[in-house]
Amino acid sequence: MNIRKSYLRKIYYFLFTYLVLWILLFEFLLPVNQVLPKPSIVIESFPDLWTDYDLPANYLSTISVIYISLILTFFSVKILSSYLVEKNNFISLFINSLEWFSEFLPGIIIGLLLIFWFPKSEFVEFIFAFATAFTSIMIKFQNESENVNEEYVLSAQSLGLSENKMIRLVIWKNVQPKLMEHLFNMHFYLWSMLIVFEFIKGGLGLGVIFRQALDYKDLSAIFSVFLITGLSVYIGTLVLKYIRNKFVFWS
Repeated sequence: MNIRKSYLRKIYYFLFTYLVLWILLFEFLLPVNQVLPKPSIVIESFPDLWTDYDLPANYLSTISVIYISLILTFFSVKILSSYLVEKNNFISLFINSLEWFSEFLPGIIIGLLLIFWFPKSEFVEFIFAFATAFTSIMIKFQNESENVNEEYVLSAQSLGLSENKMIRLVIWKNVQPKLMEHLFNMHFYLWSMLIVFEFIKGGLGLGVIFRQALDYKDLSAIFSVFLITGLSVYIGTLVLKYIRNKFVFWS
């Protein structure tokens, strides 16, 4: 624990140093440049994000797609767990066939197809995010369900539990901590993929603000949305850690 605190303290020192350097260099020494904007201009640009870039609607669109997708994915895998343990049924084979494509094609290429098929739909972002998260977490569940301690399974069978109850009470509980750990990676991956998806498609989302800011060559807006995105990912990660520590504290 002390090693962890010492490590975090050093990281915070570095972050504080970056902030001080940014203020000193780009506020006073290099006020006019195409690398980073002045801190004062970034602060002044936040109101413009509301008026010129419609930040509230775009921000809510992105975070709702990401977190609703993660929540629905987690509970969908839980509900379907009794079917997903068996890899030879139709659902598992169908999802695994899609996973095979993802091993050779970047996910964003599949997203491009969705944009081509449904260029005007605002729901296609959710379809893309949910399908990405569900496929990954389902495969993770299947792989980890094969590594459950056999003693737990034998004990459940000796108690006369049905297969469905054994999956829900034994296998799911054993796999759940690994799924929560996987959610951390999926959380950041979804943020990255969805912003790129929104950037290409247009419509609503933080990716649209990045695209507009690039078109306008608005460096302060790009940096402001960069900060908003980073802070949102950080807060989302903290919330996921809290949920893990509160509800999935066993290993």
